[in-house]
Amino acid sequence: MTVRARYARIREFIYLGLGIALLVVAYQFFNMAVTYMGRALVATSAMSALIGFTFIVAALQLFKLSALAWSVEELRKEEGKS
Repeated sequence: MTVRARYARIREFIYLGLGIALLVVAYQFFNMAVTYMGRALVATSAMSALIGFTFIVAALQLFKLSALAWSVEELRKEEGKS
């Protein structure tokens, strides 16, 4: 098995893992935003929430990319069987 074939098999799991990691980071930023709001640091809270939303968008894009990589791999398996 070549390196490219091995990478193709684990590509969707790499994207999935990175997406989950970004969701954890987004949760931390949202938690910081709530904490800052409790201390009446409104601008810092808004910036933390904006960064959190940005990480959520990036995580969703990685989840879509993971699904795309998985479907392409399944399509190649189906074409190989035919």
